[in-house]
Amino acid sequence: MTPRLALLSCLLWLACPLCAGVWDRDRPDDQSLPSVLDTISGRYDVLPAGYYRARLDRLQPALTELRAVSLDQPLTSEQMDLVADRLPIIDDAAVARMRLGEYGDAIILLDWKSRLADAIRAERTATAKLHAYRAAANKVACLRERWLNSDNPDPADLRQAAELLNAALKDDPFNADARWALLEIEWLRRGARYEPGADTVFPNMLGLKDASFSGERNEAALARNNLSGCIQNLQRRMSYGGAIDVDLMYSLSLALTLSGRNEEATIAWLRLCDLLDDGVRSRVAGAPATKGLKQLMSVHLGKLGERDAAEQVYRELRDKAENWRESRLKYLNTNLDAGKHPDTSPAFWSSWSLADKGPPQPGRPEDMADPVVSTTLLVGGIGGLLVVLLLLLGFSVFLGRRTAPPPKLDEL
Repeated sequence: MTPRLALLSCLLWLACPLCAGVWDRDRPDDQSLPSVLDTISGRYDVLPAGYYRARLDRLQPALTELRAVSLDQPLTSEQMDLVADRLPIIDDAAVARMRLGEYGDAIILLDWKSRLADAIRAERTATAKLHAYRAAANKVACLRERWLNSDNPDPADLRQAAELLNAALKDDPFNADARWALLEIEWLRRGARYEPGADTVFPNMLGLKDASFSGERNEAALARNNLSGCIQNLQRRMSYGGAIDVDLMYSLSLALTLSGRNEEATIAWLRLCDLLDDGVRSRVAGAPATKGLKQLMSVHLGKLGERDAAEQVYRELRDKAENWRESRLKYLNTNLDAGKHPDTSPAFWSSWSLADKGPPQPGRPEDMADPVVSTTLLVGGIGGLLVVLLLLLGFSVFLGRRTAPPPKLDEL
């Protein structure tokens, strides 16, 4: 494939709808994702178990009503309307189960959703197709999380996840989220291993090598390595996928370096160093102990000449992130204990305040006050307009004096 075709392919991937990843009512859109620095520092919501328990309790009556629909016979028009209307709440319930670690129950819900989608496909084709995709995407997330969090992971989980993603890509080759999810699944299936004396760049999910960093480092470098869009994907995976993972943070640092964003790359490396110090381990087999691993994971950064300045910025970001999350969590738990929940209170977060609020609640931008025009700005704008008008008037008079008057009638 030529570089131009590779770039076009990447752009097409980015332009198409996203059908993999975690789908529920809290999924942030691209505009609501935390910034790269907020993602690195952890300045995003990690919702507690009580949040998801309350959601499940609220959804039970609607799920019970939906279970009354029998799939052993064709659905009536009323039943089809009910199913089409209630399919999204199955995602909400399944993702809540997944967040609580109840992976088996979540998968049962998603398989049921797939059967319901099939039952309305003939009459509600677009709705059925959309929700069949989302059920598969959420099931992939459940299978992956069960594998990652199991003491004895079952290879069948990753194999089934890969099959679901390959089927999604066969149906839609430009499904960007499915492509990135499959990249991670296949990397986990292969089981990367560190070999001393091999490539200087430590094994990583993105498949980057030392040679990948030759040439200019900018967004085109990502496209050249078939990685356009990977930074945003990693942001979503960490901030909404709930992954505090050394290998994902390392991949983010590599991608930022490749795109020429050196300070952010160094800050991501500092974050992964903290993770290693906290006992989080890389999934790469044969990785050295913490001190040696930090060194290996810094090769792409060069000599780290600006490390002291970057570390000062990083520590400030981490402190702000911890204060932000602590404040949000305290506010959330207090209101949950009082029987309130964001699902049923559109203005739930309006009373929460912090000097620097940061990103809005995932998927739900907070209400913004009408912008206020300052007096200085208003007076300055009016004054500027008057100056322009006076200049135009003066120019008009000047032209009038230079122009000869028209001849009188008796001069003709």
